[in-house]
Amino acid sequence: MNPLPHFNFFTLIFALLYFSGCSQMHSVTIDPALPVSRSDIGQNKPVAFKVIDSRPGNLIAKWEGRFSFRSFKIAPDEDLADVLHSKIEKGLQITGFIPKRYSIQQTRALTVEILQLKSAYNEKGPRLGVKVRSVLRAQCNNNSRAYKKDYSKRITRNSISPSSFPNETLVNAAISGALKKMFADRLLLKCLTQ
Repeated sequence: MNPLPHFNFFTLIFALLYFSGCSQMHSVTIDPALPVSRSDIGQNKPVAFKVIDSRPGNLIAKWEGRFSFRSFKIAPDEDLADVLHSKIEKGLQITGFIPKRYSIQQTRALTVEILQLKSAYNEKGPRLGVKVRSVLRAQCNNNSRAYKKDYSKRITRNSISPSSFPNETLVNAAISGALKKMFADRLLLKCLTQ
């Protein structure tokens, strides 16, 4: 009896299970570290702030392998604007500000816009490479003063194992890097304190 057909049958079953198992939606928990040093730069001044999600959709990544056998999508498991609102509120408190609910009547206001949170994957053999990019835009309005700047963080990893999906650590690190740049921007903080 020839064992080859038997072997091919099990190989086919394994391949079908493998490919179908990778064709799904993944969710990531967004909980970036907040790399902000405690200071009194805010001088206990109130800052009205809001966070706006301006991304065209909620997906962080969409990938399809060769011949469309494998595919996956990655999205946050909760509202990204709500999570960042909580983080930025804490960051403002740490830097000595008193965060307030946003309203147009406030003279000192901060708007943080989520412009991008994206992962891109490329396949090389059995392993993948990934690039994660996060972009935030902060705009300060304080009486007649205004200041606006974009803060981005890009992280690249090569030869990752497919079993490490959905790379939640890299997504959070990219957001954390953008937040770090924002809270380290002296011109932004100066606009909020004057």
